[in-house]
Amino acid sequence: MDWTYPRGAGPEGIYEIGRRLAEHIGRIPDATTFTNDAREMLRITRRVESIATGGRLFVGFQNAAKLEAERSRYEALVAADTDIVAYGTEHPSPPIEGLEYRSLLPDRFRLANNWFLVSDAPERVGFVSWEISDAGTFGQGGAATPGKAFVGFITDDPLVVAELASVLGTWGRPLQPPPRTSSAADASRPDEATLTLIDAIEHTSVNATGAGSGAVVLALRGDDSDRALRTAVAVAKAEKRPLVIVDRSSESIFGTPYNDLRGDDEYRPRPDKLFGAGTAVREGRASTARAITAATALGVDAGAWFPTRAGSDGLADAVSRFDGSLIVLPDAVRRPSVAERIRGMTLDSLQRIGVPLVVAD
Repeated sequence: MDWTYPRGAGPEGIYEIGRRLAEHIGRIPDATTFTNDAREMLRITRRVESIATGGRLFVGFQNAAKLEAERSRYEALVAADTDIVAYGTEHPSPPIEGLEYRSLLPDRFRLANNWFLVSDAPERVGFVSWEISDAGTFGQGGAATPGKAFVGFITDDPLVVAELASVLGTWGRPLQPPPRTSSAADASRPDEATLTLIDAIEHTSVNATGAGSGAVVLALRGDDSDRALRTAVAVAKAEKRPLVIVDRSSESIFGTPYNDLRGDDEYRPRPDKLFGAGTAVREGRASTARAITAATALGVDAGAWFPTRAGSDGLADAVSRFDGSLIVLPDAVRRPSVAERIRGMTLDSLQRIGVPLVVAD
């Protein structure tokens, strides 16, 4: 994955990093943005150092002078059998025995040149930041220096931490060609998992809905079972209706789909139209791409959409915008969490949309 911060971007560039990461791992990453507060960033740094003690730590200092300022702390970490790989421009003098320091050429957009701490043992944790201050002050002073600005995230997502450790661990070493993964261009070709889904849909029995003409609207979240998906496609196929998949992953902090940094190309999602499997792959929504591909293979006119509002409001928007005549919901709607109740994902709230609801029990 390309961890280079978008050139010319301000704080919003972090959402492009999130999009790339989602595309790479096939789902929305579990990560939390942090506030640009020097004391909070230092507190997180110390916490990650503590977690990594006796394990493995990748750490970005920006330059050797900042490592010099932390020499005693990092000598103590090495003495505690911590395997440390550090990054920055220039060289610490004298070197810290037992610490591997990788000297870098200046590049303020590259991840390795910024402030980060990543540990994959004994626990998985990552604190990643990019300094977005003026070029003339990059790497100078401390986080509390006037004019300093950082953006980034904290994560314990195992796939994200593994990706960070893999990239940082090979920095400056010959890279092996990455294994071929699915792309937007070949997303329409069913893989084994999609063929299994198609078979399951064909064996899903549904009753006539009695709904008026219009599309089937499916509320889809990554943690839902595929029962609702199978039901929605089966209804659309049986009643010859189009299928609108409302991909609720856009409610996540890294799921914001309509950022200008995402590129004006054929796969860019737009709030006024449905998108296909190719866009779903590009946006890191592998399960949504699989759903579209399966439905299309069964003769259903299917597309997906990222709502701009959360929960029931987003579903109401989909019904209005895409001529929805019924909504298919997972059975979790009968037992909504606190967060889902706040989003209006209760049967009482959803009934106010004014179209029939089908709960896939």
